Amino acid sequence: METKDLFLTMSFSFAVFSAFFCSVLLLMRLTQSKDTFVKRVIILLIGGYGVEVVYLITVFFFIYNKEAFVQTKAVNFLTMLLLPVMFYHLVFKLTRLRTSEKFSFWHYGIPFILAAVYGIWFMMIPDHIRQNTDDKTLHWSTGYEAFIIFDYGRFYIRMVISIIYLYLAIRRMYRYKKEIVQYSSNIEETSLRWLYQIFGALFLIIPLPVLIYFINMKTYFSLAGLLIPGLLILLLNVTLCYHIFRQNFMLLTEDIIADKLSEQEKKVREPLSHEAVNHYMTENKPFLNPHLKITELTTVFGTNRTYLSAFINTTYGLNFSMYINRFRLEEFERLKNLPEYENAEEEELVYLSGFRSYQSLKRSEKILRSLKKTA
Repeated sequence: METKDLFLTMSFSFAVFSAFFCSVLLLMRLTQSKDTFVKRVIILLIGGYGVEVVYLITVFFFIYNKEAFVQTKAVNFLTMLLLPVMFYHLVFKLTRLRTSEKFSFWHYGIPFILAAVYGIWFMMIPDHIRQNTDDKTLHWSTGYEAFIIFDYGRFYIRMVISIIYLYLAIRRMYRYKKEIVQYSSNIEETSLRWLYQIFGALFLIIPLPVLIYFINMKTYFSLAGLLIPGLLILLLNVTLCYHIFRQNFMLLTEDIIADKLSEQEKKVREPLSHEAVNHYMTENKPFLNPHLKITELTTVFGTNRTYLSAFINTTYGLNFSMYINRFRLEEFERLKNLPEYENAEEEELVYLSGFRSYQSLKRSEKILRSLKKTA
């Protein structure tokens, strides 16, 4: 086996076996989980791994077996359109903040319609023209110009759809980041910061087909050209699998439903006051719950999430997350000064104060300090 063939096989092996291994792990997690939402997320990701494997096989055909690739062109077209849509669907589920938000399955309709049109059209074309189609150059055949343009344009269609859905995913992430701090006191669990690693890998992966389609194959068949794509896909697969397996995301549906119902109530509520809120916080210390959400306080104060969030913003100049973490920081300092905790580890005091980690404490401390300077 030549060196370039060895590296190409390794590259595909990284991608395919990581998808297979991650699917097995997630299937194990699926059998253990009792939460319907978590199961749907896992099933969606496993489906994405399956589509990815099929796509990689067709790309392998493109490089090594042109006859097989010609026969699977429609499948290649479908899978390369489905992958960005499935990723957006996953991000949509993880960043859903409203029960009224419904993912439109018309997003899947576009790839299937385009692939079906292409597949049917492809079968109606004479075999000698099908065999002569090339993804790099146009080979005109009289009477079949429209098909040849469409066949050649598959790459551009894929690039446009990939960019559109990556943009939609980033936009959802941006909106989620802005709003989630008004909902949960736990920055780490709700931030979905690990998705930034996925976005970074995708920014590198999306242009990779350019290497295959538009540069000399001798240039592509280098150590970097062969191994980097496989390693990036490996990183993408493992990162997604790890965080979904560990459930490093927050399921908000039940709380949002409760919040929605409370907003529909027509009762006249008494205005919130600093005295009432501060008294409850200092006496009952709900901030010691590391998973505290704003909806757990709405019933206490007889209001809804929107009103309570606006009150905290206006009265204290803080979002809900920072408001709660300010109490946790005060509790941390109080515990440090108690004689019974004189020999306690600092990390133990962090957890006793309601923080989930020392990093969360330091991050909150830094944010609150910067807010004081600008005040």
